[in-house]
Amino acid sequence: MSAASTAKAHVMAEAARTGRIGASARQAYDLALAGALGGLFGLYLYVETVEAKSVYVRDAWAGAILGGAIGFFLNAWGPLRDGSWRRMARAAARATPASAVGGAVGLVLGEFVIGAFQGGLLGRAASWTVLGLGIGLGQGIADRSFQRLTFGLIGGGLGGFIGGLCFEALRIALGNRYDLSQALGVVILGGGLGLFLALVEQALRRAWVQVASGRQEGRIYLLARPTCRLGLDEKADVGIFGDPAVERAHAEIVRSGDGYVLRNLSRSGATRVNGAPCAGDRRLGDGDRIELGKTSLIFRRR
Repeated sequence: MSAASTAKAHVMAEAARTGRIGASARQAYDLALAGALGGLFGLYLYVETVEAKSVYVRDAWAGAILGGAIGFFLNAWGPLRDGSWRRMARAAARATPASAVGGAVGLVLGEFVIGAFQGGLLGRAASWTVLGLGIGLGQGIADRSFQRLTFGLIGGGLGGFIGGLCFEALRIALGNRYDLSQALGVVILGGGLGLFLALVEQALRRAWVQVASGRQEGRIYLLARPTCRLGLDEKADVGIFGDPAVERAHAEIVRSGDGYVLRNLSRSGATRVNGAPCAGDRRLGDGDRIELGKTSLIFRRR
């Protein structure tokens, strides 16, 4: 290989690496912002609607409202970014009730945890960790994926721990200003949940695709199921929108043994891998470029 070719390959590899880092950072930022907004919205609903005197009834309602709001925002951000309203409604309809139940159970159990610790910084952090685990569990159940369930538990637990720690530290620092410390703590809880969910997914994911060109450029889709459908269909695991050449069920990526295979489902011949037409099945390698119509995706795996 000539020096010019080697230099060009190095530049292309560095550009791809920079693109991956940028897309991962954007994903983490988006989920952190979505979680923080969900926490803030949930706190508003809680303050305006919950008046129960029983601490356990109050905690159950608070957990359900916070969990449901955070779950809704975390699952709505992707489809909203894609401009797919039906997909957003479907995702939110699954995630909101599951996260609400997880939040309710988590906050009630957290009350017993903080009682066992007799309060304090660690007690509050442990209590909110249980809340985060409940919301994260709801996220995994809603997505019906074992990988997502694992990511949700780890990310939710870490986000809850950080949120509880910050809440108690702020409460002490602000001279028992419970209202202000609660607001900041809940925002940090939601933001932490979103951030750690993204970071845990990025650290532990085994295979994913990143949109390299098209309306959703930079969007990352986790390949969490044995078979992931790609296409215009609102139910597709990898939804490709804004490209008239993409069919509803255009292709699918199938986990086969220790590898992955792209299976063409299109009849138009608008499926290519690394520039070559793909008429049937094609084994994928890390870095392969998949073209569906005018949209390009990069397949990544560990």
